[in-house]
Amino acid sequence: MNSVIQSLSNTRELRDYFHDQSFESEINYNNPLGTGGRLAIGFAVLLRALWKGTHHAYQPSKLKAIVASKASQFTGYAQHDAQEFMAFLLDGLHEDLNRIQNKPYTETVDSDGRPDEVVAEEAWERHKMRNDSFIVDLFQGQYKSKLVCPMCFKVSITFDPFLYLSVPLPQKQKLLTVFFFAKEPHIKPIKILVSVSKENASATDIFEAVSRNMKVKAGILRLAEVVRNRFHRLFLASQSLDTVSPSDTLFCFEVHSQDLTKERVVELQVQQRLVIPNISINKCAACQKPQQPDEKLRRCTSCYRVAYCNQTCQMNHWSDHKNQCRAENIGCPFIISVPESRLTYSRLTQLLEGYSRYSVNVFQPPFQPGRISPEPPPSKMDSTQPSAGSNPGSETGDGKLPSEVQERDFRPVHRPHITSSVSEPLLTSAFSKGTNLPGRERESIHSYDSGFSELRPESQEHLGCEKETSYEKAPKPEAAVPGYQQPSASVRFHTPQFYIKLIDPSNKEQKMEDKGDAPLELPDNASLAMVWKNNERQKEYVLVESKELEYVEDPSSANEAAKAGYFTLEQCLNLFTKPEVLAPEEAWYCPKCKQHREASKQLMLWWLPNVLIIQLKRFSFRNFIWRDKINDMVEFPIRNLDLSKFCIGQKDDRQPPVYDLYAVINHYGGMIGGHYTAYARLPNDKNSQRSDVGWRLFDDSTVTTVDESHVVARHAYVLFYRRRNSPVVRPSRTRGAARGAECTAEADGAASQASLIWQELEAEDTGEEAPRTADRHNQGLRPLQSRKNEDLSGTLLTDYSDQDCIRYFVLSTFAAILALFVNVLYPLLV
Repeated sequence: MNSVIQSLSNTRELRDYFHDQSFESEINYNNPLGTGGRLAIGFAVLLRALWKGTHHAYQPSKLKAIVASKASQFTGYAQHDAQEFMAFLLDGLHEDLNRIQNKPYTETVDSDGRPDEVVAEEAWERHKMRNDSFIVDLFQGQYKSKLVCPMCFKVSITFDPFLYLSVPLPQKQKLLTVFFFAKEPHIKPIKILVSVSKENASATDIFEAVSRNMKVKAGILRLAEVVRNRFHRLFLASQSLDTVSPSDTLFCFEVHSQDLTKERVVELQVQQRLVIPNISINKCAACQKPQQPDEKLRRCTSCYRVAYCNQTCQMNHWSDHKNQCRAENIGCPFIISVPESRLTYSRLTQLLEGYSRYSVNVFQPPFQPGRISPEPPPSKMDSTQPSAGSNPGSETGDGKLPSEVQERDFRPVHRPHITSSVSEPLLTSAFSKGTNLPGRERESIHSYDSGFSELRPESQEHLGCEKETSYEKAPKPEAAVPGYQQPSASVRFHTPQFYIKLIDPSNKEQKMEDKGDAPLELPDNASLAMVWKNNERQKEYVLVESKELEYVEDPSSANEAAKAGYFTLEQCLNLFTKPEVLAPEEAWYCPKCKQHREASKQLMLWWLPNVLIIQLKRFSFRNFIWRDKINDMVEFPIRNLDLSKFCIGQKDDRQPPVYDLYAVINHYGGMIGGHYTAYARLPNDKNSQRSDVGWRLFDDSTVTTVDESHVVARHAYVLFYRRRNSPVVRPSRTRGAARGAECTAEADGAASQASLIWQELEAEDTGEEAPRTADRHNQGLRPLQSRKNEDLSGTLLTDYSDQDCIRYFVLSTFAAILALFVNVLYPLLV
């Protein structure tokens, strides 16, 4: 209540209007919707006390009692919304000062195809036939409402008045991390921060953000979520992001455009695997029996992640293992795109090498003297395999194994044995245990960069360049690792360290053949498996480990973290004027369809008042029980708020819709309880940019001077703006006399009644008994409602007793505890 009164008392035109008592000639004592002038005069008494300068603090109990007499929800000491109290107070002042004595019946004006200017003027004239007061002249504007039927496309346009603008806030934001992969593999992945709404956000929002930052078309982007080194899900443009949390890993891939290639573009999902996972196995997965020195465990050759004592153990464990029987992925998956005519095995190999180097490290193993490395027979992994989740069948009566188990090979668990050297613990850690290599030791081993567009060390040695390269400056791997096995140039350039498997939609895998430069024929919706050759029993093998994804930061998205939860008043106004679809309970009755329709509704500002009040809708109501408050920062201008682009009505170049801020109501706390304060200044009568009294902070009974920089804060709730160069003409004292010339007796009675109310309210403030001297003629002219208010003045305007105060305190405390209980337990129950 204090914040609302202080903001209105610093409204220059309103303060001056009540200060010189010119409003008395416009009091409507016969309006049943008003208080017989008591609210208007009580508000004038309050403003006089505030600006008199003789009070350190003032208690507006009489004004509160008058308000409570017309609105029971404001009875007592419970906390109320400041905007609701402000709306009721201004509406009550309007009814007390309404110049219309007898309100005629009017109907809503519809456009029916007529020009907007004509319809708007007619609607405002009809509104003024029932509502004409200084409050309307000062605070009320007009907006255009447009409804479109979704079935017959009937358009209904109406013009309605407004006292304040209640603008919505953008929904709560969440900051997502997206890694962008360009279609050229030599470009490092780029980390982008994207701020999207927590509710009703879609993949389109990410596509648009990446498109702005990376200067690419949104239509050639693909979005995927990665979990445990594999694609968890791919997002369509319209797919919701409500289930995506800020901690999730999102990859966005650029693909080739068919409009540019003029042919079909093949898009392939690629995942990286190892032939044998980097884990050590020392016990049977079925019986948990540790491996004995004279026994050998045999691995499942589909996943190589478990081992068994014999076929019986594998058969018994198959029901538990079949759902997890799949190869373990390493590195990061990615999506590549190739025009159909250029899809060759060599080109595919180059693309896979280029993208994989950002998420895996590949090392050459040391040479082992005396090691015999015959080529093993073809593994059954290289042949077509059923999906891991197929049913195993049951054991037959003749003791045969299930078909799935019979198809599996059993391979002895190989424990690496190398010569004693400096590299032995390093390689054991990298290959057998699967852990990351230490930084210094990793640098001492030759790291094989598989980027297809970069020169390798061997090629640099044959260039004959005089300048020493970075590779020549680095320590030679032969010095760090004795017996280092240098592959030949032909092997390095023509034999990749992986082979490619084609995975069809039914999860069947088949090893792809190298057809050289012949185009490959791949089915739609197919994916690839990039299988690294880390099988030590093969003649050529490599050591591979995952690493953190290499990326670069996007400079243009560095401020997104600060923008999350940060909005502007312009964004709120854009949401206010944005079309929306009505809810089923708010369906519009279409006069053409003769049915209620969920029509599309849009509000547009037609013309704006001299004093514009904007409420930021910080409180959201999800349902009857659960409510929430939005505490995000809303940036609003203190000066030069130009609303020209939002005001679509007739514009006057002499009085453009440019506003200056003069008051702000702040709310601290949440839905259960909170505290209101206000910032305000008294603008100059001629120039709203200047202040007769500077910015002050009103906090209950404390008033302090503040700097202008403190006004724009996160807790702003209601904003008060004053239009430039648009003074409101106050009614003169002779206006009431001219209006009452036809009935001098009624005019004299009204003046006498106003004088009595003044004396009564001022006497109650000073604690004296109000004089009640009035002749019978004047009393007879008083309306019935006014006499009722006077008879009940002893109960309505007296202070509450101590017993009532205790009762209200107990009830409010109980209500606060109940609200806390509901807000804490309801989310847990849901």
